[in-house]
Amino acid sequence: MNRARVRGIDHVGLTVRSLEEAIHDLRNALGAGLCYIEGPIQDPEPGWMARKLGSRGSCILRVAAMNALGTNLELFEYAGADRRSWTATAGEAGTFFLLLRTPRPERIVSRLFTENAVVRPVEEPVFGYEIALPSGIQLAIQRSTSGDEDAGRLIGAVCLNRYDYQGAVSELQGTFGLHQAGEVTAFGASGVLLTGAHGAQLAVLHGHSPSPRPANSDVGGHHVAFHADDVDASIDALRLAGGYAARGDAETITEGPIAGDRWVYLDSPFGLQLELINMPDGMLPYEAEAETRRRPIAAGVLA
Repeated sequence: MNRARVRGIDHVGLTVRSLEEAIHDLRNALGAGLCYIEGPIQDPEPGWMARKLGSRGSCILRVAAMNALGTNLELFEYAGADRRSWTATAGEAGTFFLLLRTPRPERIVSRLFTENAVVRPVEEPVFGYEIALPSGIQLAIQRSTSGDEDAGRLIGAVCLNRYDYQGAVSELQGTFGLHQAGEVTAFGASGVLLTGAHGAQLAVLHGHSPSPRPANSDVGGHHVAFHADDVDASIDALRLAGGYAARGDAETITEGPIAGDRWVYLDSPFGLQLELINMPDGMLPYEAEAETRRRPIAAGVLA
């Protein structure tokens, strides 16, 4: 077991302008399936969202979970006076985008032109397309090469400034047990692809044009969630590792589509918002009627 006592990446999360627009775009572009929608969620007490999630003051939150090509996505939509739009361009430090490598990227792109997506062809260093979906989600689709083991997997990509980039790559490998599986260049940013024994992959890039990071409640806010068999033990392990600060105590959701989920958010020493989560897949209320389910962290590992 790694120092953080985690299995791997459970999901990546992104704050969007509209859940409905984002769900439509991801279904159309990637064939993503909707697992559940949760909310609206309000502060159970004054300041709870700011403390626990890193929002800008009190907001109303809705959450959608999707399974996109086997990668769990969590979409946030905040409503409230303190919500801000994030105007940075994909590839700049502080931004997030999705990356897909596929043998025939033009097949995906061909159906996006009628959806008012902004599509920019890219020839170098990898042929593909950089796309701004109408919902604001940024997507890079690149042609995979023969034998590319990552082809067909949707990858979350985070862009950090040059100081945080080095720390993130070191910590995600040394503390969280990920390892380098290749290199990535997209939207003018370059970095590494990290993977673990279980769960999703993550591209960590050295972003250009350093800028402040968005809050969780800002459109463009994002986080990376790691599955922990014991969330509280992982909190303690990361405190001992140093530089990680949990946003309060871990909490267990007691009602709604994911009752039984135990979670806590953390601030990391490299500027990326993290989450520790234990989602008891196979025992969640939403699964009784869902057409699409989340991908468990590893088939059989948590059975």
